[in-house]
Amino acid sequence: MKKHFLFFLFLTLSLTSWSAGKPKYAIGLFHYNFQYVAGDYRIEARIVRESLLPALRFFEKHPRYRADLEFQGYAIETMAKEYPEALKLLKKLIARGQIELVIAHYSDQFFIGYPALDLQRSVQMSDEVLKKYGLQRSRVFFGQEIQYSPGLASALKGLYDVVVTSSDPYSWYRGSTLPLVRVRYGGDEILGWMGGGKKELKNLDWEWSFLDDGEVFNTLDYNSDFYFVPEQEQKSIAHIEELEKQGYKFVTISELVDILKKDKDYHIPDAKFIPEGTWNMSVCGPFMWMGRQRSGVETDGITRALSYRLRGEVLAAEKLTDHLRKKIEPSLLQKVVSWLKEAWRHLFLSEVSDSSGWTPWAVEVQYTANEVANTRMYLKKIFNALKPYIPAGDSSLRVDTHSGRVEAAKRFVPPQGQDDYLPLPLFVRAASWKSEVHRMNDHLWRLDISCDRPEDGAVEIAFPTASQGLWYSAGCGEETIVEVPTDLKHDPAMALSNGFLYLGNGYSLIKDCSVEHLAVTWRQKERRAVFREELNDHNPGMKMRFYIFEGDKAEALHLANRLNTWPVFDVWQESGKVKMEKVFP
Repeated sequence: MKKHFLFFLFLTLSLTSWSAGKPKYAIGLFHYNFQYVAGDYRIEARIVRESLLPALRFFEKHPRYRADLEFQGYAIETMAKEYPEALKLLKKLIARGQIELVIAHYSDQFFIGYPALDLQRSVQMSDEVLKKYGLQRSRVFFGQEIQYSPGLASALKGLYDVVVTSSDPYSWYRGSTLPLVRVRYGGDEILGWMGGGKKELKNLDWEWSFLDDGEVFNTLDYNSDFYFVPEQEQKSIAHIEELEKQGYKFVTISELVDILKKDKDYHIPDAKFIPEGTWNMSVCGPFMWMGRQRSGVETDGITRALSYRLRGEVLAAEKLTDHLRKKIEPSLLQKVVSWLKEAWRHLFLSEVSDSSGWTPWAVEVQYTANEVANTRMYLKKIFNALKPYIPAGDSSLRVDTHSGRVEAAKRFVPPQGQDDYLPLPLFVRAASWKSEVHRMNDHLWRLDISCDRPEDGAVEIAFPTASQGLWYSAGCGEETIVEVPTDLKHDPAMALSNGFLYLGNGYSLIKDCSVEHLAVTWRQKERRAVFREELNDHNPGMKMRFYIFEGDKAEALHLANRLNTWPVFDVWQESGKVKMEKVFP
């Protein structure tokens, strides 16, 4: 008996010693948003002086602490031009391996609402900025509003190794998970770091030293008007110091990912599929930026459609320039190419998330409109330069933005179709509404619908669905279609970045993203796909255009991408002005 007691005492002490010796790692991610109040450049300056610089000085003073700092490319560009002392200090901390630089996109775009190309071009623009100023980003991706999409596995292929998100949206839809998972989409895959993942693993423990807007490390953002608050910084530092006392070693996200990849007892699981999402999914996820209006000045559907419509026109200008490249005088071509780059830059700025999410100020809503106007200014310069090569009269140049093919064509006459009835029911919540239905061919209908704002502001347009068998393309993943799971804990909200949704009942729905670009929620118990917009007092109504396609969902996907993602345009001259019109595929 005594021997057994001694044996168990020895075993207990050994396990205690092993547990106490298990390594602990702390990672931190500071998300700095120079477009925190998009269009308010006083706030931008205050973020640098009152928040970023003090945080950088803290890390400079304490080299044992490591973290990831995330910026948009625009922020690096702004620092280089206006706050060189901040950029110099940031570069110093990166050079000594203390700070890992995370750059996701040029502007803090709501990228899950747009096709992958927009995000890819935005990353490319950021990389050009980094090269110009002698910086190297990591291969860690972390998006504004902690946006996540399985489509990022395809969109970021070859650009990044790991996508970081918070506890949401995985826990909202699925529950608990391990921290490092494999995200698959189509034939592509990428690692995902789930911020709410299990903290105590067999061979190590990990914790967040910081995961938030970088501004709240030492300010109270709006509540302090972004001015430095010593008590807030002390609170943040106290948390870091407490982790240090508990034996945590501070590492970067890349370092912790590598540690787990080399852990013989950690097997990276495939993540179960979830739709795209954001932080704080309890307040609607994508719907917050594409339908929910809380501030009294938002125009979600219109704001997102402005940028969406514009992206097609910028693509058309680019393809037309490429086609005419050999005909344009070299010095003029150089100007046109520079104008195209500026058009893309302002387009990315217009896609900023804060113009339609949470409680945007009037200046933020106007920010998108202003940047759309700036983009159009450059488009006007481009088309004026190309005018000598653009036909007039009934002739036009037909520009295919997907293939880049440009050919002479007779000007497109938009088909009107025949008056008809929808082949499936339609449910509308509005004070009043009217619709026009045109049958375009034996398998395709166009629905134009306008709804007047009810007293509570919430307009809904809904279509019936099957109980299962819905398919769509995840945000930034428009070339692939995936089935929407029926075992999610909550009704899924989806951005429909290419407008496509197969309803599971033989019909596909295609939203025209250039009219009003809203998210859809699948209310599974009701078997309805619902487009909801909570109109404020200044929005008298909502107008949308849909196409209903009967037949193979792959054909419907192709049609959606030709209509939204890769539109075809006719370009011609009329009365001395260059005009363009989308060609219905």
